[in-house]
Amino acid sequence: MSRMHLRGEMTTDHMASSSHTSDSSDGARQSALSAVVRHASRNGYIARLRADGSRVNLAGTYDYLELPYYRSQDLENGGLEIRPTCREILDAYVTPIFLEKARLAGLPIPEYYITNSYFEPPVVVDPINPFMTKSRIVLKANRRESVARSMTRNFTYAMCCQDIPQGARVVYCRAVLGWCATRKYEAAAEAVWRAFNIPLARVRLLELVDGTMLFSDVSQLPFEKLHKRELEHIGKLVTWDE
Repeated sequence: MSRMHLRGEMTTDHMASSSHTSDSSDGARQSALSAVVRHASRNGYIARLRADGSRVNLAGTYDYLELPYYRSQDLENGGLEIRPTCREILDAYVTPIFLEKARLAGLPIPEYYITNSYFEPPVVVDPINPFMTKSRIVLKANRRESVARSMTRNFTYAMCCQDIPQGARVVYCRAVLGWCATRKYEAAAEAVWRAFNIPLARVRLLELVDGTMLFSDVSQLPFEKLHKRELEHIGKLVTWDE
């Protein structure tokens, strides 16, 4: 009885200690996350990589005429290095240019063509005009004309059509400084960071039956929409100028 009682006390003490440790760990983790968000806001989302001291723009939304775009431009005009540069921003978000740049970097891409009318499903269709950003996945021929009319504004502007190989599926991943929380997509996230210097991105891929990933497009991944693990990853990789 005595031994059982003693064992019970030890277990209770151990549980209390574990609970205290867990609470402390959770508190420290939350404090670290809050610090990342606070520093990002104070610094206009401009941080330095611990690895080499280079500056990165972590806003995640880099559209032309948006403030993060001009933050990169201001630093460039001041003779300072920043990733992404304005040129890298403009290249990344125009789908045909993204595809050619990916191809030149040695990344696999789908077959694609530019048209303002006819296309052959199944395809991923991206607009090439300043008024639209939303893409379409067209699998059936009966949707061809309505989609073409919509995406080209009555067959006026061009659109980019990427063939979807048989059996392939369209998938997305989140790239944060060359890392992805989903291990399956880590290589794709690292490749986008290496080739495009876009710190935060939502990456579209065509996953073939054999598992090969074809690089299809990148889009915005706002800092405000990052998950906890992604903020933790940023906290490990960057410092802030304060």
